[in-house]
Amino acid sequence: MKKFLVLLLMMALCLTLAAAEDTVTTFDFESGVPSQFLQSGSSAPKTSTAIAHSGNAALYVSGRSGNNWDAVDLNAKALGIDVGVPATITAWVYVDSDEAGTFVIAKAGDDYATLGSVQCAGRTWTEITAQIDLSKPVNIRFQNLSENWNNAEYYIDDMVVTVSAAPESEAPAVAYDSDFSGGTDGWYARSAGGAAVTVTDEQGLLITGRTATWNSPGRDFALTTGKTYTLSVLVKQDEVDSTGFILSIAHKRNGEESYENLATCTAKRGEWTLMQATYVAGRYDTYVFYIEGGAADTSYQIKDFSCHEQTVKYGKAGIPSLKEIYAPYFDFGTAVTYNEVVDADRMAFYGSQFVIFTPGNEMKPDSLLDVGASIKAVKKTGDQTQVCVKFDSCIPLLEWAQANGVKIHGHVLVWHSQTPKAFFHEGYSIKNPLVSREVMLARMESYIRQVLEWTNENYPGVIVSWDVVNEAVADGSSKLRDSMWTQVVGQDFVNQAFKFARMYAAPGTLLYYNDYNSENTMKNLGIRRLLESLIADGTVDGYGFQSHYSVDGPNRTNMFYVEVAWKEVAKLRLNDGTPIRLRVSELDVGITSNTADNWAKQAAFYDNLFTLYLQYADQIEAVHTWGTVDNLSWRADEYPLLFDGMTQPKPAFDAIID
Repeated sequence: MKKFLVLLLMMALCLTLAAAEDTVTTFDFESGVPSQFLQSGSSAPKTSTAIAHSGNAALYVSGRSGNNWDAVDLNAKALGIDVGVPATITAWVYVDSDEAGTFVIAKAGDDYATLGSVQCAGRTWTEITAQIDLSKPVNIRFQNLSENWNNAEYYIDDMVVTVSAAPESEAPAVAYDSDFSGGTDGWYARSAGGAAVTVTDEQGLLITGRTATWNSPGRDFALTTGKTYTLSVLVKQDEVDSTGFILSIAHKRNGEESYENLATCTAKRGEWTLMQATYVAGRYDTYVFYIEGGAADTSYQIKDFSCHEQTVKYGKAGIPSLKEIYAPYFDFGTAVTYNEVVDADRMAFYGSQFVIFTPGNEMKPDSLLDVGASIKAVKKTGDQTQVCVKFDSCIPLLEWAQANGVKIHGHVLVWHSQTPKAFFHEGYSIKNPLVSREVMLARMESYIRQVLEWTNENYPGVIVSWDVVNEAVADGSSKLRDSMWTQVVGQDFVNQAFKFARMYAAPGTLLYYNDYNSENTMKNLGIRRLLESLIADGTVDGYGFQSHYSVDGPNRTNMFYVEVAWKEVAKLRLNDGTPIRLRVSELDVGITSNTADNWAKQAAFYDNLFTLYLQYADQIEAVHTWGTVDNLSWRADEYPLLFDGMTQPKPAFDAIID
């Protein structure tokens, strides 16, 4: 009976705890520095009445020696922020600097990960928010991320800390650390027989009886496609002076196994050697991590293997959606690459902002043309027109788009760049002569037919438009550029490509010619002449303005010429009398440095561009930024996009939303 009463009391206590309200603590610093705030580096926290967000005082961080860790820390545990206990911190920050930068709330230990960030101009109060969910007990640090602020003093005010009453029940999907104290812990010998694993006195896992270099200790892991995992392992051998080892993964999809090498090391005799790697899980059914290497018969140990899932939060809660704002006018899209697509959380954020996606590289000819298989096909048949294609690189994006109900703009079928030179040679070997015009046209037709038929059959309705030909007009000229296509096929290769694309494209698929530097008078003339010839053929639907602009520096863009270029191209009419379709295919706007002044210039330029685009909204099919976040842009050093490297919206985002 007593045990029963105790059980009831425990249950009642649990229910009481579960029903408890969140704990909210506010800090206005009017009465000095609370005990929960600690010194980090050379900067002792104090209060100042010189500047405040509200009231008369703020927390003041000064005496900094040029390091961003000269900062102030919050004693997390003192406020109840602990492992598995979610919390939210909001505060206002003011940096005493003429320059703009990024301020962050981050872990003060463990992996020092950023928990919240904000871009702010100097000498301006800016609100910052962080979501806290610790996997290890650490304090919380308030610091600058931008190096130009390493000596700047800053203030913090009106902080609110909200700590959840109960921890979240879900743990990371994978948080594994090897411990062979109780046995092999699921590890086994990968071999055709003969190899075996045993636990050693050093708490290592020893593999013996190897007869091939791939014989290795391995373990199955349940990974999630798109999630990022950090890996670490120690390896040791006692048989040769030194030898190499590889941390690898074997994965299967539909029964077909493939492999990736993730990290390497050279292990000297008798020394534990560290290997570390980061792995983004691809689209596979099973995953096995293993450590291979040495000679075929080398025995070796591993220990301290760890695999931890990274938790990354993308975007900012409550921001407007570009695709929803611009839905009455045109589709809003972006370009993505394979590594972005397999990150499920990142793509969920992208999907909240964009309704149409362009593959950055995964549908260009050098990704889809299978040169090795084509060589074999020509040798086997003697037919020089043989073409083989493969679609591994683009399947993740197509599957994601199909599953999430978003559109794809195909890029690109025919291009002088990122097309294997072997495509133009007999036997697919650059050592051989160029093929004839007739053979090259047959290869072109076969390639376009296979790409369009395969995508139509496997992902019907997903690809709504294509860049058929890219950048065919020469820079500063009204003529076609000299390329392998003009050398082998001739000046009509663009018309031929569009003829084949129209022949095999699904009904309703829009076909575009795509080019850059439309603002150059002579090139604009060449683009219009080319479009007119395609209109006469009845094979083209629209023109894509590559729009890689700069607001400062020697290559800065004059909006006047942008407007003129649009006016001239927009005059074109298709054979049925309707205006030619337009799209902004590759938009970014570079700046020379990441300052508040340049942010303002960039925002103003984006604002002017979208004012122009709205004037042509009846003709515009879509506007695509060429990427989403600055750090993954092909112009990363020019900060050209609407979101920073932490997926936070920039002033340019606010400008086009307004």
